[in-house]
Amino acid sequence: MAIALVLTPATTVAGQTFTATATATPAVAGEPITFVYDAQPTQIVNANAGGVAVATFTATTTGPVVATGVTSGTGVATQTVTAAPACVITVTPSPANPTAGQPVTLTTTVTCNGVPVDGAVVALTTPNGPFVGITAGGVGASVNVGPLPLGVSPITATVVGFTGVPPTCLCLNTLVTTTVTVTAAASCAVALTSSPATPTTGQPVTLTATVTCAGAPVVGATVNFAGPGGLAATATTNGSGVATTTTSTLPAGANAVTATVNAAGGTCTCTNVVATATVNVTAAGTCAVALAAVPTNPTAGQSVTLTATVTCSGVPVQGAQVLFSSGATILGSTTTTATGQAVVTSSALPSGTNTVTATVIGEGTTCTCTGVAGTTTVTVGPAQTFTAHPACYTLNFPPLPWSFAHATLTVTGATPGSTVTFHSDGAGGPVLCTAVADTFGNATCLANLSVFQLASGYTATTPVPGGFLTSSSTLLPCL
Repeated sequence: MAIALVLTPATTVAGQTFTATATATPAVAGEPITFVYDAQPTQIVNANAGGVAVATFTATTTGPVVATGVTSGTGVATQTVTAAPACVITVTPSPANPTAGQPVTLTTTVTCNGVPVDGAVVALTTPNGPFVGITAGGVGASVNVGPLPLGVSPITATVVGFTGVPPTCLCLNTLVTTTVTVTAAASCAVALTSSPATPTTGQPVTLTATVTCAGAPVVGATVNFAGPGGLAATATTNGSGVATTTTSTLPAGANAVTATVNAAGGTCTCTNVVATATVNVTAAGTCAVALAAVPTNPTAGQSVTLTATVTCSGVPVQGAQVLFSSGATILGSTTTTATGQAVVTSSALPSGTNTVTATVIGEGTTCTCTGVAGTTTVTVGPAQTFTAHPACYTLNFPPLPWSFAHATLTVTGATPGSTVTFHSDGAGGPVLCTAVADTFGNATCLANLSVFQLASGYTATTPVPGGFLTSSSTLLPCL
């Protein structure tokens, strides 16, 4: 990487302007090139696509001109300055390095032996035509000549008269010729993106505007964001040329949002550069909770299984926290599975008609489910009375050990149509016999008893939802 620096002209008289042209090899478009000469202000110019940057200085003393690029290195050339005549005319352009379309102001100063001359009438010849200015207040004559054409523009300034007493110097008809180099305006661009790309109504959306000049970030640019739903925000670009804002007010549908640069420093003309993006906002999904109970008509104390199914526009919602309650009674809380179901089991419902509610108290979805509830009714009947009644046994003949006697075993209060199992030695003991309860809940069976089972009594069991009902009674000899 290297910079070649050329001064035009390389030899000047004091007060004459010259240009310093830096060419980077290879070219680095947009690279900032820093120019330094004598005690004059440092100039920073962005290289064009060919890697060329140009600065203009007023000749003061013989010495080096240095051009430095962050990537391309340093180039040095020497400006030779000869003694100025007694009457000196200088022409200074502002800005020193204009770009195409940028208005240029030319300030002409006239000095006599180093003393500013007031009232000097100066005729300027420019590519835009002739202009006339009068020096005053020791600051010279400033004339806005408008945008100069792209490239090198010759400028001639000639003293053609005085409005007051002429100076002692021979200044009349003294002239100076200089040049102003106009470069192509760097390209300013604004890119606008949104995240998430397809939000739902009410979901926060972050809008990001990236401002660049010839591909380089523009720092400190003021960006105005605008769009539907009352979107109106202002942000400033950071060191990466990025400005952001967040809004939750975009309505459902296709929303055209804009990012407009209304102030930016640097050589780029970024003001009023606009980027547009479309943010498609979909309507928030509809959350629903369906609640089912099994059984729907239990008896008091019987366990009831409650299943809540949470969906968002028909799609199961996983990870939703569901609270089950009946009035002020909390029945349980759990989280939905991948099928959107949350299940709890409770035996706390009292006798009578109970309204059971399943309420979502937290969810991990774009649906707004919190607070959505489903209800069902569970009618609890009185507690079921399952009773084994005393039985008497009669000896068999012959009385064999495994069939020593027989007895008729009876229970009441079973669920009609349910199977009742009769055991010896408790609910887990050997099965003596089984029977099916009739429509009144009564069940009776004839059991053969061994001599070892006569003294232990018997136990009857029958299944019910959520478990078993159990009742025990005695075995005595029949009299």
